[in-house]
Amino acid sequence: MMKAINLYGLTLPEINAGDDLSELIVEAAKRSGIDLENGDVVVIASKVVSKALGLVREVDGVKPGKRAVKIAKKAGVDARIVQLILEESDKLLFAIPVKKLVEKGVLDISKMSRDVERGYSALNLYPTVLIVERDKQLWSEAGIDQSNHPMGCCSIPPRSLDVVAKQLAEKIAEKTGKKVAVVVSDTELMPFGSLDFARGSYGILPISRKFGESDAYGKPKFGGLDHVAHEVCCAAALLMGQCAEGIPVVIIRGLKYEWFEGGLSDYTLASLDKMGDAIAEVFKATAKVFGLKHLLKLLLSIIS
Repeated sequence: MMKAINLYGLTLPEINAGDDLSELIVEAAKRSGIDLENGDVVVIASKVVSKALGLVREVDGVKPGKRAVKIAKKAGVDARIVQLILEESDKLLFAIPVKKLVEKGVLDISKMSRDVERGYSALNLYPTVLIVERDKQLWSEAGIDQSNHPMGCCSIPPRSLDVVAKQLAEKIAEKTGKKVAVVVSDTELMPFGSLDFARGSYGILPISRKFGESDAYGKPKFGGLDHVAHEVCCAAALLMGQCAEGIPVVIIRGLKYEWFEGGLSDYTLASLDKMGDAIAEVFKATAKVFGLKHLLKLLLSIIS
């Protein structure tokens, strides 16, 4: 029997502070002729959530402090944005010199952009990306986003996105009588390209929990830890896009998943607080298996 999963992209009107996002989603689904059904997964871009909650800032109204000015000068970025990052971060982690990586040939701008000149214009605006910890997750720029906003404006993702996802699911249920899962997505730049990740969820078990189960030959599988919440965001991103597609909500229908009365933060496999221990164990294992000389050469090649 053929199995299928269907994706439906929804367009919404311009979102303003105070808008009932659940109502807009329900109405958009009706207009599209795809009324919500039990078991649907509703993937929502974090940006429209921010707009509905009034989390949009005018950059001109931000006054950078001394620390923000110092960091911005070294990173070559707007001190006002750095100030917002400092305000919205729990911990600064590291800086990625994207423009320098392009100049050194580590990243190929011709493969990143169809219009190389415009690609360099973007790099000049954002030569360095700051990676931070926020709500026990890794974020670039603390999730502060200037894209698809009027010039001089940016959105800030809300805290506790699991709570936001649950509230949206409950409001949709009140309006439709349908039990749906909700996942809030956000885009991150990875070494191999952009990917959409889950930032908050409700109603869907984030991870499949099949590690060690039997494979087709009865052997215990070293794998099976599908991050379903991230996967649905990646699938939805095929319709959402990153530029001017104008599809901030995607309904995923036909996906078999385990219902979960919790969120993304309730099901984290590894804590960022333990990352130092994890890296130390990796170094120890590398030295033990391949030799200390191999590890030292590897570290020198990274920092040189």
